[in-house]
Amino acid sequence: MNLFEFLKLDELGDIAALSRVEEFKGGDYVYKEGAKAEKIYLVLEGRVAIEIEIGPNKKAVVYTENKGKMFGYPSLAKPKVFASDARCLDNVKLITLNADELVEKIFKNDCRRGYLVMNKLAEIISLKLKETSMQLVSLVHS
Repeated sequence: MNLFEFLKLDELGDIAALSRVEEFKGGDYVYKEGAKAEKIYLVLEGRVAIEIEIGPNKKAVVYTENKGKMFGYPSLAKPKVFASDARCLDNVKLITLNADELVEKIFKNDCRRGYLVMNKLAEIISLKLKETSMQLVSLVHS
């Protein structure tokens, strides 16, 4: 599920203009739990594991993001802090988008688009919460 999948091509242009490309090596962390959430990420190449701590020195992969998938949604909602780690499983190329810039330059001028994106964000967060819960139940029973 993509945060911007429902937008028209002309509505994506100014959003794309705010984006940057960042590269990471396999094993690198895009972010760690507790870090300030500032960016939204779209995977162009490679895979990124979203991990949570489940015990002392023990982590679980709750889902893996690959080409075309987005992550980093906490950057759009308070308290803007990551509750997981994002670790690169391969060499990764990401499109990044500064969330504050998106809100200030796009959503404040186009409230309709901001509303639609934030509504989609709520749907995605709900789905991710369900996926995480199912993964944790699976870990407990294994």
